[in-house]
Amino acid sequence: MIWRLAWRNLWRHRGRTLIMTSAVAGAYGLMLVSLGISDDGHDRMLREAILAAGGDVIIHGKGYWDTRASDVVIHDADAVLDHVRETDGVGLVFPRIIVTGLVATSAGARPVLLQAVQPEVETKLNDIADDVTRGTFLEDERADPIVLGARIVEELELELGKRVVLTASRPDGEVTRALFHLTGVLETGTPSLDELLGYTTLEAARRTVSMDGMLTQIGVLAADGATGDGVAIAIEEALGAAAADLEILPWRDAVPEMVGFIELDDAFGYIYMAVILLVVLFSVTNTFLMAVMERVRELGLLSALGLRGARIGRLMMCETILMTALAMGVGFAFGLGGHLAIDHWGIPLSLYGLDEMEVSGVNFAELVIHSNINPMKWLTGTLFVAAATVLSAVYPAWRATRLVPAEAMRFYE
Repeated sequence: MIWRLAWRNLWRHRGRTLIMTSAVAGAYGLMLVSLGISDDGHDRMLREAILAAGGDVIIHGKGYWDTRASDVVIHDADAVLDHVRETDGVGLVFPRIIVTGLVATSAGARPVLLQAVQPEVETKLNDIADDVTRGTFLEDERADPIVLGARIVEELELELGKRVVLTASRPDGEVTRALFHLTGVLETGTPSLDELLGYTTLEAARRTVSMDGMLTQIGVLAADGATGDGVAIAIEEALGAAAADLEILPWRDAVPEMVGFIELDDAFGYIYMAVILLVVLFSVTNTFLMAVMERVRELGLLSALGLRGARIGRLMMCETILMTALAMGVGFAFGLGGHLAIDHWGIPLSLYGLDEMEVSGVNFAELVIHSNINPMKWLTGTLFVAAATVLSAVYPAWRATRLVPAEAMRFYE
């Protein structure tokens, strides 16, 4: 009977019920949408950060990541590669030589960060060919191919097939020069990369800087179910004494700026949602309290008819539970609809003025955020909103139990 009476009471005051329902439903639905966007955005940022770092784990000569010195290399690279490939949890391995130098033509010279890779392997981590707007990504049969960023090509007035001179330092400190032929033009969408980045083959770089049997970097992509931290530890154990001369970094240690950015963004997201929910819950509590004050005569009459204070309080709580269930049903439909729409169309971050924003080599202008459902987070958020909304009615319900029937009956007289 209490539940039936509570349901009828909700619709005897339609305006008040709709206001409270819409407040809770709106807050709950927005929270679900925010969680979906946040989870997907962070996942995409993490994937981009792994690409920018060069893998879930990256291996260098000790001290390279801080100095980027050309004389810090991985010696006996073939043996290191064999150990890494045989390590549990390792999926793909990417050998690289990184050369810092100058590329020059008759039009001038530009600094370049030249990454020498095995194209057929490197594209399994990052399909760089998608960013090549002219030519191809190291598919030419030349022995000296080079792919350069669009801004370098523009500054040096280069055309496909034309020669460019690379000047760089060898590991022994000697300066060397070599001819390359432009086979591709790269446009990543990140200005700082387009004016610095270049690619060539591992074989061409080894000839140029005399690095036979040596590498600058080994990137590792973890197998399904493995983590970067776990794989890094396993690689260190597999290498044994050889690991003393190497730097084995999980991607989180390689790009701490991105990790910090994501953690900060996550914290602000939770603070934002907490503030919104607090505002809504205070509003709901205030509305419930006002409802008690408006219904003093009605509640006094119920008390005079034999409905004791505890049962009046129970009636108020039943009304709250029914209203909360209704509001959360509407809010869930709103949140799920928002999730499906955003997941389908996406939200380009460039719309929010982030065209020039870049963290750890990740260009935010290129990111399109969709939505991702994390069932545990959605369940936790649902329980939190439901509990907080019901608890917001405890004080008003307690006030209702304290009404004295005789005084309540005279409230409007």
